[in-house]
Amino acid sequence: MSGHHPRRRRVLIVLDCGIESPSAMVRGVQYDELFKRHAEWHADYVSRRSLFMSRLLRPGHRPSVDFAVLTLRRSLERLNERMIRSGEDRIVEQAAAYDIVYELKVPSMPLHERLCALRGPRVVMDLSDGLWLPFHRRAGWEPLDEMLKSAGGVICENEYGAKYARQRNAHVFVVPDPPQVEEFDAARGRISRDPARVVLGWIGSPATVSALYKIWEPLEALFARHAALHLRIVGASPSDLPRFERVRWSCRPVYDQQAMVEEVLAMDIGLFPLFQNDESLARGTLKAMVYMSGGAAAVCQDLGENQRLIADGVNGALAETDQEWFDKLDRLITCPEERRTIAQNGLATIHERFTRQKCFEQLVGVFDRLCDGADTA
Repeated sequence: MSGHHPRRRRVLIVLDCGIESPSAMVRGVQYDELFKRHAEWHADYVSRRSLFMSRLLRPGHRPSVDFAVLTLRRSLERLNERMIRSGEDRIVEQAAAYDIVYELKVPSMPLHERLCALRGPRVVMDLSDGLWLPFHRRAGWEPLDEMLKSAGGVICENEYGAKYARQRNAHVFVVPDPPQVEEFDAARGRISRDPARVVLGWIGSPATVSALYKIWEPLEALFARHAALHLRIVGASPSDLPRFERVRWSCRPVYDQQAMVEEVLAMDIGLFPLFQNDESLARGTLKAMVYMSGGAAAVCQDLGENQRLIADGVNGALAETDQEWFDKLDRLITCPEERRTIAQNGLATIHERFTRQKCFEQLVGVFDRLCDGADTA
């Protein structure tokens, strides 16, 4: 007589638009292989919108003012709306068979309401990047508070977001973002740093590169002092940058995961400046952890979640004022052994606490608790 094998629980991970966004990759898709091997949880992925149509209709790529072209655009927009409705119908129909439906930054109140109305699955929202702030509200997140209240659970990347969510939901959990250190480990032996110069690196997007204005003056002073210094900017164009004078810089406007790994492995020091505002406090430490995964010494704003991750002078550096930014960076530039020790300690922190496997175990642990009726953690 064969033994009883319990049914694997199932999670449907709902993406807004394929694997295009960092949230989709970092908080969902990168776990695919782990889900496939997991004994208790199975995951499937579904997208609400067409990536092709989204790119075609992306703001900033509008056609010239020509009647025929504008007419075509209106037709494409109507087609896109029908495709979204059809995609949401398909998601709702599919979701009924799952234990958890995990929404990864899906700004659709109608879809959310329909999923919450299903009797079977528990609907879990991902709350990250300060979606309650005005910029995100205007970009489709006006009903965020109502969505949080009706969700069966909320997963946040850090305590600042969790504090906001707990005012609206009783089932809130913090799961850190894994920086994909495994990808860095696989490439580490084939990427070498330039011994003739010290590379300060920044990685992000056009939407976040304005943070470099925070340390513009310290950077100018450092480049005036050190001839073998270079600033490498990944994820922004020259037109997005401060009007540097002494700073010697280069840009890589567009990058993918492989390019990110290669770029960070070539950096000596990773920069993570932030302004004192709610958006900065809402941000997690993923940027710092990416630098640490690449073996670069992370120098971060002494603010928010960075203070939980970084032990100043041990596995990274924390700076608040212009003078602190100058002093901390100047020390690491002129003391390569100290820089390498801090970088090694930073990498050890990631291996100890933030591997993909460790973050995955926390995620499925939250799914278990939600299915079993547990409250916040």
